[in-house]
Amino acid sequence: LVVGSKKISLFGNQGTSNHSEFRFFGSLEEAQEWLKARQCLLCGVEIDDSAVPIESHPFRGSTCFMLGNEGQGMTTKQIECCDQLVYIPQFSKATASLNVAVAGSIVLHHFATWAKLQEAPREAAKFVVDAPRSKLDRFTAPTEAELEEINQKRKERAAKRQKGDDDDPEMVSVNDGKEAS
Repeated sequence: LVVGSKKISLFGNQGTSNHSEFRFFGSLEEAQEWLKARQCLLCGVEIDDSAVPIESHPFRGSTCFMLGNEGQGMTTKQIECCDQLVYIPQFSKATASLNVAVAGSIVLHHFATWAKLQEAPREAAKFVVDAPRSKLDRFTAPTEAELEEINQKRKERAAKRQKGDDDDPEMVSVNDGKEAS
């Protein structure tokens, strides 16, 4: 889930973004509402007195993880939106916090272990990777999540067009009977 921005930098991802689905929200509250509707908990990863160590596997079901900024961590608002907080214990005094990508990897590994996800098959010295869905597949046979995203974009565009119509009283809408897509 991406909150607040329609653009996300994926530099250096080595193609993993082709296997990921991104859902964009204008606010943290919208994302929180979407998660609650799907009975998915929001777990913040933050060094905080109320946080539970990740190795205790405090998970309770479907979970979305939110990680804070490497420099300042999560904001108070972000922390308040979370259903629970976890932290990654450190065993040296070499750094005050972990890199966000490293922390995210550790958290996802612990969650996968707790959830007893099946290990991906290996071939030689690599894991077997599924081919990503093509743009044509996404267009002709969208998944439920892709279809929801398409419909949301259509709704936003329609609202934007309607707002434009409201701002310009001289503009006339013409409907030739064909449904816009």
